[in-house]
Amino acid sequence: MSSVLPGYFRRRVGVQILALLAVLTALLQMLELLDMTTEVLKRALGLRGLLYYAALRTPAEVVLMLPIAVLLGTMTAMHSMARNLEITTIRCAGVSLMRIFAWLLPVPLLLAALQFALSEQVLPQAENRLKAWWSESTPSGESTPRLWVNTPRGPVSIDSISPDGRHLRGLRLYERNADDLIEGRLAAGDAQWDGRVWRLDGVSELRIVDGGLERVRAPARVWETNLVPDDVLRLDVARPRLSSMMLADVIAGARVGTQPLSYYRTVLYRSFTAPLAVFVMLLLALPTACSQPRGRAGSREMLYGLALGLAFLLCDGIVSALGTSGRLPPLTTALAAPLLFGAIGLLRLRLHERI
Repeated sequence: MSSVLPGYFRRRVGVQILALLAVLTALLQMLELLDMTTEVLKRALGLRGLLYYAALRTPAEVVLMLPIAVLLGTMTAMHSMARNLEITTIRCAGVSLMRIFAWLLPVPLLLAALQFALSEQVLPQAENRLKAWWSESTPSGESTPRLWVNTPRGPVSIDSISPDGRHLRGLRLYERNADDLIEGRLAAGDAQWDGRVWRLDGVSELRIVDGGLERVRAPARVWETNLVPDDVLRLDVARPRLSSMMLADVIAGARVGTQPLSYYRTVLYRSFTAPLAVFVMLLLALPTACSQPRGRAGSREMLYGLALGLAFLLCDGIVSALGTSGRLPPLTTALAAPLLFGAIGLLRLRLHERI
C-alpha cells in the first residue's frame, strides 16, 4: 500500500487536473479568439495569424486557469472515488485525509513549478513578441498615442516606436536638476538603439541659463539611459508581465517603469507567493473525498469547495489591487489570501477527520 496507493491517487488527481486545464484553457482561448478574429483578419493576417496569436496567448491563459483547474480537478476526482467507495475503503484502513493530502503534494509541487517557470521565463517574452508582431501589422495610417516614461534624468515623451522597439521617433527629454526642477529640454527627431546606448539624430537642446533660454543644435548625440527596447515595447501596457529579476531591476532603478514603485514591490512578492494558490486549492477541494455515495452530501461538499475557491480568488484579487495601489504593504498583500484560505482548508480537513 505504501507505494501503490500514493501513485494511484496522484495519477487520478493529476490526470483530472491536466484534462480540465486543457479544457478551460481552450474555452478561454476560444472566447478570446471570437473577440479578436475580426481585428486579425482586418490586418490580412489570415489563419496563420490567428494561430500565432493563440500560441502567444496560451501561456498567460494556462497560468490564469491553473488554480481553477486544480480546484475542479481535485473535487471531481475525489467525488468520483468517494462514489465508488474507494475513499471509504481507504479510510476504513486507517488512512486519514491529511495523509491523502501528503500523498498528493507532488502534484501541486510540479504544477507550482510549471506556473513559476511560465511566469518567469515564458510570459515576459511572449508578451513582447505579441506586442512587436501586433505593432508590425498595424495599418500605416492608424495614429498611435504619445508614450510617456520617467527616466533618471527626467520624463520622456515619444511620438512613435518601431515594432521591435529599437527605433524611436519624436523623442523629447525634459531634464531635471538636483532640486527636481526642469532645467532644459532635449528633442530628437530619431533615436536608434545600437545595443548599448541610443544614437540621437536631429538634436535640439533648450536650456535655462541665468534666467534666460539658450538653444543648442547638434546633428547627432549619444543618450545613455536605463530605457532599453524591451521596456519601450511595454510602455503602453497597463500591467506588464515581468520576471522577478526585471522587477528587482525596476525597483533598484536599473530599468524604467511606468507604474508606481508600490506596484513593482507588490508584484515582486506576489511572483514568489502566486504558486501557493495551487496548494490552497488542493486543500479546499480535498474534503470532497468525504462525500457519501448516496444523498446530497457530495453535492454540498463540492458546492462548499467551489464557493471557497472562488472566494479565495476574489479575496486575492481585491488584496492585490489594494497592494499595487500602495494601500497595503507588499508582503501583506502577497501572503494575506494564501495564509487565510490555507488555514481554512486545514481547519476543514481537521473537522472532516472527526466525521
